[in-house]
Amino acid sequence: MPVDADKVARAGGRAWERLVSAVPGARVRREGGALGVVTGVELGGFNGVWGEVRAVDPGAVARLLDEVRAAGVPFCMQLRPGWPPAVAEVARDRGLAPVPGEPLMALDDDRRVAGALHVDRLSLRALSPDEGALHARVAAAGEVVGREEPYHAITRPEVLRIPGLRVYVGAVEGEAVTTAIGVTIDDSVGVFSVATVPEHRRRGYGAAVTARAVRDGFDAGARWAWLSASPAGEPVYRSLGFATVERWDFWERAKR
Repeated sequence: MPVDADKVARAGGRAWERLVSAVPGARVRREGGALGVVTGVELGGFNGVWGEVRAVDPGAVARLLDEVRAAGVPFCMQLRPGWPPAVAEVARDRGLAPVPGEPLMALDDDRRVAGALHVDRLSLRALSPDEGALHARVAAAGEVVGREEPYHAITRPEVLRIPGLRVYVGAVEGEAVTTAIGVTIDDSVGVFSVATVPEHRRRGYGAAVTARAVRDGFDAGARWAWLSASPAGEPVYRSLGFATVERWDFWERAKR
């Protein structure tokens, strides 16, 4: 596949930088092949350390994790395979425990996307900058978090006005049931926060809203798409033509 893991990792770093630019108090710092991100969102997946290269510097990872931890928000660490063994001790010393990782997936041929766009009774649309609370409500209902508040920082109007960022909601008979975010930067579009309300799953809604984000990105000049897949989402994305380019390792706060 022409889209390799290095290319996707770089795109992920650019996406974090774009998001952080519009969130007050948020920050990104690079060191030793890793990226430290603090958004202030009270969700572990929105703060932490991400590896942009495989052989990250353990000392840099330690310093970045300490900076993120000092922010007082939930955080995680995601690294590409091939990280140095010393990183395991760095994570353990900071209260992080390994959990199942997620595949990083990419698509450079959108021919299968069009077939997923149209689902009976589902109406898809992009939200205006002042409608971010609708994404927060659907995303909270579709995730185990179950609280809207953590999503508000990333759905404020300033964020929804970021160039290339689009937030989508799909509704059935007026009820919002699925949502996603697409971010088009340079020649790629990243898809984030895909969520469907539990009682409306397995009807093609998640595939449809993902396909809309991909289609709009390609229409805006992107030539490939990428995302990080949950176990439930992976077969959905494969049906759209996404393929795994790398499986990242994941750490989160150890449960006590």
